[in-house]
Amino acid sequence: MPASPPNIEFFPNPPLIEPPQPPNRRRPWLFGGVFVVSLAASLGYVWSREPVYQSTASVLTVAPNAIDETSRIDVQQIAVQRQTLLDVALLQAALERLRQAAPDLKLGLDEVRGMLQVEPVADTNVLRLSAQGAKPEILAPVVNAWLEAYGAFREQALREQKTQTSSVLDEEAQRLAEQIAAKHRQLDQFRAKHGILSKNDAENQAIARLNGLTAALNKASDEEVQTQAKLDAVQAAIAKGEPVVPPRDEAGLAQLQFSAHLLREQVKDLERKYTPQYIKMQANLKVIPEQLAQAEADIRKMVERGRDEALSEAKQAYVSAAQSVRAIRKQIEEHKAEVSEFTARFAEQEALEEEVKRLEEVYRDTQARLAQVAAKPTDKLPRYQVVERAYTPVKPLWPDYARDSGIAFAGSLGTALLVLLIYDFLTRREKPAAAAPLTMPNINVYSVPENLMLQRQGPPPAPALGRAEAERTLALESPFPRELELAEVALLFEAADTGARQLLGLLLAGVGLEEAAALGPEAVDMAGDRLRLDGAAPRELPLAPRLKAELAETQGRPAWYAETPPDPEDLAAHIAFAAADAGLPAPETVDAQVLRHTYIVYLVRRGIRLADLEKVVGKLPLKSAAAYARYSPPGQGLRADAVPLVYPALLD
Repeated sequence: MPASPPNIEFFPNPPLIEPPQPPNRRRPWLFGGVFVVSLAASLGYVWSREPVYQSTASVLTVAPNAIDETSRIDVQQIAVQRQTLLDVALLQAALERLRQAAPDLKLGLDEVRGMLQVEPVADTNVLRLSAQGAKPEILAPVVNAWLEAYGAFREQALREQKTQTSSVLDEEAQRLAEQIAAKHRQLDQFRAKHGILSKNDAENQAIARLNGLTAALNKASDEEVQTQAKLDAVQAAIAKGEPVVPPRDEAGLAQLQFSAHLLREQVKDLERKYTPQYIKMQANLKVIPEQLAQAEADIRKMVERGRDEALSEAKQAYVSAAQSVRAIRKQIEEHKAEVSEFTARFAEQEALEEEVKRLEEVYRDTQARLAQVAAKPTDKLPRYQVVERAYTPVKPLWPDYARDSGIAFAGSLGTALLVLLIYDFLTRREKPAAAAPLTMPNINVYSVPENLMLQRQGPPPAPALGRAEAERTLALESPFPRELELAEVALLFEAADTGARQLLGLLLAGVGLEEAAALGPEAVDMAGDRLRLDGAAPRELPLAPRLKAELAETQGRPAWYAETPPDPEDLAAHIAFAAADAGLPAPETVDAQVLRHTYIVYLVRRGIRLADLEKVVGKLPLKSAAAYARYSPPGQGLRADAVPLVYPALLD
């Protein structure tokens, strides 16, 4: 086959240099003029305001309690003192003192009253006095004269209070003494009328008799209980068949029982030694059983007699005790009205005595207070204390010229910028069509097959094509597909749906179209930000942030994932749709191979070694890999792990 000559073609690249726009010389003058005018006006207003100075003093005032009582914090009284300080009479007195100290000061009462303020300090007896005005030299004298007038007013009030308190206490003490004397007379008459000798119950007849009857009733009740118990015991012993005798017969009964016991032992001894017939035949032996029978008969008689006597005595004792209880209770019932009458009178006497005690206690307290008032000198009574006197202010309270000047400067700057923005908006015009920008052509040299050369030479020349058609024809004949700019990739992402955006991200991450179609959720490591690809070219790729976000919308798996992988050609149709919707030039030329070529060119331009391309993009023909050498920058190539593998459009 004869050799064919090389073919040289030119492909226009995007413009490198745009024609400069003529500067707008009005904008600096507009900005500077607005800024200067606004700054001058605002600074003029700031510095034209008259300064206001303030002079303050603090006074510790004690709440005006009774003259002999300890002072305490009283918020209500502090409020009263605040009103006192603003009283017209006190301000008039302060103005008189000020005129005496400084005759040159010409101030009226209304002017002074408008200058002064009083503010209490929370939870204390401290009042803060202040005067505000444009003349700082007169503020301190006004406040100090105000303090002196208030001090004189407090001293006069304390002296009047002491005199008034002494008079009130004298009258109260006299009235109490008269009431105590009257109560004592009433108490004596009451005791004499009702026979109450003293507070001791034993010295009063009714109480003494009541106590005696009560003691007798208690004793009789105890005796009744004891006799009842004794009677019950005797009856229980009789019921059980136990011997019961009066206490006086107990010794005789015990002697008989002991004798019978001895005889009984002797009879048992004889019966063990002799027969009953022999015992009856011997005179000295048969007398022992006879004596035992006699002793037992005597015991039975004594027991029967003692039982009747003991039962009779127990019944008599119980009846007697019960009779005594009934008689005493009857006497108490008869004396009950008298006792009730006496108890009521005695309670009245105690109430009178308690009333006398209270009056005497109040009288003693009044005498003690009167003695304290007489003993406490006026100059030692709690008045007030000046914590801080007023001084001539140096710095104005208002306004803060430095702060306001800074605000004026910032506001003027903002005003100038705002006016400039409005000017740009109102004067905006459509840019006219500019001349064709300067572009640098991309020159490719390659050999053309002979049959293609014959096809080009054989038929007659076709009519001239349009510029777009010519670019498309040249692009189809080029050994490389079209390379997308970063802006064009961004337009593709904006126009694509979720599945198309995921496919775009995978192709721009080094994944082939067939690999993307077969990609499953097991290949996506959302936690480790990695993509693990199996198959003919197993490898591990970084999971770009934007691709991760797109996959997260479908739970970490591609939107087209199914048990049966989709056809790669059908999947590639989403790219054509996105290219058309994005308005890219020649959208029919944008496909998966274009995106793959764009990513490979990006890696090569970042300096990756051509031998390491397969570690990222998978299988790549050697001739194709060698053809990418023209995109490599000068210098030694870098390993794949030293190159940023994430395409810029996938970073955000």
